[in-house]
Order: sequence, then structure tokens, then C-alpha cells
Amino acid sequence: MAWYWIVLIVLAALFALTIVVYMFNLDMKLASKMQPLINKHYDKIEREARQ
Repeated sequence: MAWYWIVLIVLAALFALTIVVYMFNLDMKLASKMQPLINKHYDKIEREARQ
């Protein structure tokens, strides 16, 4: 029966973490910080010329 409590606590902690991420919009803040790195990578990619 003890593993029920462990699973319940883990699920509650994950739920609380998702609420914190949602409330503070942390996913988009992280994405905006990563944007320069992503742009640098995709700017190096050679593309075919359009005709």
C-alpha cells in the first residue's frame, strides 16, 4: 500500500509543477531565451535557391 502514496505524491508534485509553469508562463520565457541559439543554427543551414 505504500507505493500508492508514493505514486500519489509524485503525481501531485508533477501537477503542481505544471500549474507553476502555466501561471508564470515559464515555457514561453524559456523559448524566448532559446530563440537566438535556434536562429543561429538555422541560419547556418544552406537552402536551395528558389526559381
